[in-house]
Amino acid sequence: VKVAVVGPSTDVAPLARGISVSARGALDISQIASVADARRAVAERDLAAAYVPMSAPTPTIIVASAASAGLANFVEGRFRQVAATQGHLLAVDDVKPLPAGNASGIANFFFLIACTLAGFLTAVTLGTVSPKLPETRRLALIASAAIAVPTVVYLIGGTGFGAFGGTFGTIIAMIAIGALYTVTVALVTRGLQIAAGRRGFVLASLIFIFLNLPSSGGIVPGELLPGFWRFLHQFWIGASALDANRSILYFGGAGTGTAALKILAWLAGWAALVAAILITRTRQRRNAADLPVRAHPQIG
Repeated sequence: VKVAVVGPSTDVAPLARGISVSARGALDISQIASVADARRAVAERDLAAAYVPMSAPTPTIIVASAASAGLANFVEGRFRQVAATQGHLLAVDDVKPLPAGNASGIANFFFLIACTLAGFLTAVTLGTVSPKLPETRRLALIASAAIAVPTVVYLIGGTGFGAFGGTFGTIIAMIAIGALYTVTVALVTRGLQIAAGRRGFVLASLIFIFLNLPSSGGIVPGELLPGFWRFLHQFWIGASALDANRSILYFGGAGTGTAALKILAWLAGWAALVAAILITRTRQRRNAADLPVRAHPQIG
């Protein structure tokens, strides 16, 4: 977890080294000279937190709970212990707080879950109930579900519970990124169905539910996940969608473009894989059809 200690280098260097040793690799500690630079770095998510040991009247930890409430709680707990060893309480400066209706940040994860299930179940249901449905109609139904579900989730969570808010443009952007993610989940699921039949649904559930949701950072921040899940978090589609959602709602959209490109890369990558499988199958069938038929001896 990237954090910084704030103050003149000669004064805070020994403290930073001591914290780094006691953290046993859990913290990547740097030093920042001014509080203003520290608050800016935390607000822009370059740092998870910054510790100001010489602030009056007590040491202060600078966090941005909107980036991840779980991560903010983790660093607060760590530096509360540091302040206690110095005989002080710890003050908290939250430069990007979550809204009152979403104090834990769990609503963003629920949004991701709803969009994931919408894309997956739409593709599975259409593939099971209407396997011969024309692909243009199938795509239209998938697109409709991809727009409807994020909109309904916003109406329930935003207007109903106050979990989501912002300008009209912010809400449209949140729904749009949710729709893009939902379409991607549905189309990849459909592609796996075409390539692998019923086994495609099993593969899709493994990809989008059993690997996707735990690695997203919705419950446990990505930095605090065990090694395998932390590795997936860096490029898996759910983590990208959740990061885009938070970026739009709380950070003015900063970083949304990168997250959207990752989602599109998933769509393009899986489309290329499915296309390669289908082309290979077509060639194999053509080769089989071109084989000479052996003449059978006549009987009688």
